[in-house]
Amino acid sequence: MANKLPKRLRKEPLLDALFECRFDAHFPVSNILPGILFSEFEGEKQLERLPQSEIPEVIRKSDPNLQYVPLVRIRFQNYSFLVGDRSVAVACNLPYKGWNDFKATIIKLIGVLKKSGLVDKVLRYSTKYVDLIHSNDPTDQVDLANLSLRIGSHNLTKESYQVRMEISVEGFINIIQIISGTRVIIPGKPEQEGVVIDIDTIKDIGGISVEQLEQDLDSALEHIHRVSKETFFDCLTEQTLMRLEPEYE
Repeated sequence: MANKLPKRLRKEPLLDALFECRFDAHFPVSNILPGILFSEFEGEKQLERLPQSEIPEVIRKSDPNLQYVPLVRIRFQNYSFLVGDRSVAVACNLPYKGWNDFKATIIKLIGVLKKSGLVDKVLRYSTKYVDLIHSNDPTDQVDLANLSLRIGSHNLTKESYQVRMEISVEGFINIIQIISGTRVIIPGKPEQEGVVIDIDTIKDIGGISVEQLEQDLDSALEHIHRVSKETFFDCLTEQTLMRLEPEYE
């Protein structure tokens, strides 16, 4: 893949974009933070309890897999906030408004988190992007991703596949999952099939105050966005990139 990255894609493959922040708190944040977000962000909104909120708190605290799960969702027009006892996330509602708008919403969210005084220490932050490269042809789906796979004496040619890899880049962990034969229903559009590229880019910061995080947040967000974007385009073949009709500055 060329070093120069596209500024945008005319055929946007994005299914989901999310920013998450995990932290330590001295009491369950999900009981208070949703009300604060309700008052701090303008526009029509809808609050709902998620199914995992029915799991008893004592079980959620004792199970590492449940400590950061979202318990409450607040839906706005362009974004949804997901709040757990030790986590908060903002997810983009489609159509995607673009990175600059997304980043501004993240910065405001962290500002609200600092103002609330609920968080003791921030442990990590991450972005997650999920894209679908459309194709109904199994052989073509093998050629969409920049990968080669061989098991024993058999090379991947037209079979369905699912791969996962963790790659360290510039202090981040990129968890990459590529899955073929995925069928997706997008509201207002017919069902689509193709290859899903899921990239979770994680920055472990070990435990700092929200104030410390906020100080360099703009540059930190630009850094994680660049690493995630470079990783995504590195997962594409040149032919796949051309299908998406890239625009360069």
